[in-house]
Amino acid sequence: MRQECLQNISIHLPKVSRLLVAALSNLLGRFVSQDGAVHRVLPSNEYFLPTISFDAHSTETFAKADFEFNTNEILSIYITHIAGIEKRNPSPYRHIELETVTDRFTTNGIEVVGIDHIGFNLPWFNSGIHPAIADLRNRLKSTCLYHLFPTGEPWDFVIPGESAEIGKRKAVDYNQIRKPKFELVSFDKTSIPLVQIDISVDTKYADFSLLFPEALDDPQMKNIWVYLKNSNDLDICLVLNESKVGDWSSLFSGHRLR
Repeated sequence: MRQECLQNISIHLPKVSRLLVAALSNLLGRFVSQDGAVHRVLPSNEYFLPTISFDAHSTETFAKADFEFNTNEILSIYITHIAGIEKRNPSPYRHIELETVTDRFTTNGIEVVGIDHIGFNLPWFNSGIHPAIADLRNRLKSTCLYHLFPTGEPWDFVIPGESAEIGKRKAVDYNQIRKPKFELVSFDKTSIPLVQIDISVDTKYADFSLLFPEALDDPQMKNIWVYLKNSNDLDICLVLNESKVGDWSSLFSGHRLR
């Protein structure tokens, strides 16, 4: 009997022009390949599953994530607000055009040198995690390397891995570089759902943080959240980090959900 594996996670962005998605893909450079309208993030190991892709989807009202299995089953989750509470993010930031981000990168010689993870945040103001993420935990845990965040925050991660690791026929080497990861977050800061792309750049935090005064600044993590203008009731964020040697997958050792 064939082992069931999560093959790909697709993020579909509605009412977003193909030009914007293409420009985003261009900014991410060599870490993304294009197949028609689909932009696929290249894994750090060609045998890793799941892969991650994104595109513009004009027929959808809300952003959507499709979890595609090797059994041809597709599990779809809408990236929208169902909590029934309206709340503004208390942190100061302003949305800017992707073209502005690209211009500042080019002018200041900033290059993307890696994509660590992609994911979405679902607003949830009740106890526990968002019910859609709770359902995903149960459905995905046997089909991929699904991990809970070690320090207890409601930040779930799917770490890419080989099929033998997923099927528990081979031990997971947490010292290996595993990119891109996929993050699923329940959050209560705002009622606006969010799609995030966490990237590494070849510039220090002290420098790139000054170039984006509109961004949400996180000095503790030494990163900034750049909110992109778009036509959805949705935030799309580029999270800029300093480039670091190696990976942080070892943090998840012992926290796989089985």
